[in-house]
Amino acid sequence: MNPDRNTWFPLRALLLASAAVLLAGCERPAGPSAAAPSPPAIRFEPPTNFVLIKAGGFDQMNRRVSLSRDFWMGRFEVTQGEYEALMGQNPSHFTGDPQRPVEKVTHVDATRYCAQLTAREQAAGRLPAGYVYRLPTEAEWEYACRAGSTNHFTFGDDEASADRYAWTQENSDGSSHPVGLKAPNAWGLHDVHGNVWEWCEDWYADFPAGAVTDPVGPPNGKFKVFRGGGWGHEAKFARAANRFMMPPSNGIYFVGFRVVLGPALAPGR
Repeated sequence: MNPDRNTWFPLRALLLASAAVLLAGCERPAGPSAAAPSPPAIRFEPPTNFVLIKAGGFDQMNRRVSLSRDFWMGRFEVTQGEYEALMGQNPSHFTGDPQRPVEKVTHVDATRYCAQLTAREQAAGRLPAGYVYRLPTEAEWEYACRAGSTNHFTFGDDEASADRYAWTQENSDGSSHPVGLKAPNAWGLHDVHGNVWEWCEDWYADFPAGAVTDPVGPPNGKFKVFRGGGWGHEAKFARAANRFMMPPSNGIYFVGFRVVLGPALAPGR
């Protein structure tokens, strides 16, 4: 029995469409696909104890400072336990608790710690190209410490309020303390005031006047900068803008460091 006209036309169209698909498949070149498989993606995994600091700017003495790129900063100062686990030694004076910040660490050794941390994370496939663990620049440190504040401290101007946020001469009983016991700043960073001073990447020099973007300090010098105040000094020395310096080969029991994860700086800085 012949199909009627109403049944045949839709069936014919379906058969023609199926043939076209089959012919198209036959015309593909034989062999593997022309597109090479993508390389495995880097798993960019900032540690959970790091805080994302978004790009922005602030006023630093006689100049406006702009930071054009986001970076991550350690929520806490590097502890003795972390330092010893990676470096195999603990140079600190105040030992006995691995959660105390490492101190008596030179700028040279703090930089070496960052380099070894970078190498470990690169080997594990957790760092994208161009990113490293390193010391913060002075500008990054102050910007992160202020957390949007324009006051002497991240918590305001009243030194009497420092007890809630900082271990200083007034409340430390003459020693460092485990990290994270005091209240954080608005961005979640603990001990940016007090406990131990923190090494920065920059060589010490007077700030040049005028607006700057992503400053890294002079290319050479005699002293490296440290910031933030410490357990052995009065709260007034822990102001966000205060800066002190020491030769990079020296270590002392009130200076430690905090780590940044961000774009690598130019060689030699």
